[in-house]
Amino acid sequence: MRILNTAVAFALLVLPVGRPTPPVADREVEIVGLDYTFQVPTTMVAGRTVFRFLNKGKVDHELNISLLKTGASVERFMEAVRADAPTGEFREGPVGVLFAGPGKRSSGGLSTDLVAGRTYVVICINRDSPKAQRHYAMGMYTVIVPSTNPTTSSTQTSTAPTVDTIFGTEYAFRYPRSVAPGHHSIAFINEGKFRHEAVLVLLKKGVTLEQALKVQKEGGDVDAMIEGDFGLLHAPAQTSSLGRLEIDMLPGRNYAIVCTFANDPKSPPHVALGMFGSIHVTDAKQQ
Repeated sequence: MRILNTAVAFALLVLPVGRPTPPVADREVEIVGLDYTFQVPTTMVAGRTVFRFLNKGKVDHELNISLLKTGASVERFMEAVRADAPTGEFREGPVGVLFAGPGKRSSGGLSTDLVAGRTYVVICINRDSPKAQRHYAMGMYTVIVPSTNPTTSSTQTSTAPTVDTIFGTEYAFRYPRSVAPGHHSIAFINEGKFRHEAVLVLLKKGVTLEQALKVQKEGGDVDAMIEGDFGLLHAPAQTSSLGRLEIDMLPGRNYAIVCTFANDPKSPPHVALGMFGSIHVTDAKQQ
């Protein structure tokens, strides 16, 4: 699924960047996507966790995680999802989304602080053609309920990584024009009055965001200008995503940020209203 071509149907920035932080020794969990189901570990404990996504299927899939409200029914939540109805009654918030093509792993990770005893729903909203069913309607969804981690202690919070925070509003991002190469843990806060997202993609060498948007506007092949889809974070108005994107940003490269949501079916996607940006990673020689 290429994010610059179409609006996502479901779901910088003043970055207090300072210095990029090395990957923290969080617990890593790999979730496998098949055609059309997820394979998840039989047990999972609470605490800071980085999800990785491996697509063993023959079509594009995504890892889309949400935290349900306490006591909310998974069945009721999925009924709302299938009906394309609001899910706010059942969902406390979105964690985030990772993408992977057939036979590939996600380019980045998705981290969050798993809460013991709470219910996380994992779905894939992709479809194989414009008229095909979405993958969750074909059974591609599952549930994660973390158990208490007996090794968790309050001292663990001191090892938390420095987070680069992304702010979105109508219809723009606030962000630095360049960051240092290395590992970045990226969060998203929506300060706007509408639902927004931050989709992060790696452009091919020499490609600028302006060039990609021009090709998209002219109906050209934007996919040919993108090297990797890292994932997205989204949030309702005046809230933040519950997860963070974990990305090793490459020196000398450009990363595009866009919001493809629309306020209603008749409104243009936010990217068409100017909600896009580009982060340039400085060359390692400059550090």
